[in-house]
Amino acid sequence: MSNGIIAFLMAIGVSAWVYSKFYRRTGGNTQSAVTGAAVVGIVVFILMFTLLGFIPE
Repeated sequence: MSNGIIAFLMAIGVSAWVYSKFYRRTGGNTQSAVTGAAVVGIVVFILMFTLLGFIPE
């Protein structure tokens, strides 16, 4: 699998987890939960993609 796909799947998983945590913590406020999950997902994607780039093939 390419690094992009692995990073994308990691970001999706972390975003889903963060969304569920934020949704419960904010009392069902969907807008803030989606915003937080999107920001965390982008950061995780960039971080994971960068880290995977350091692994030689």
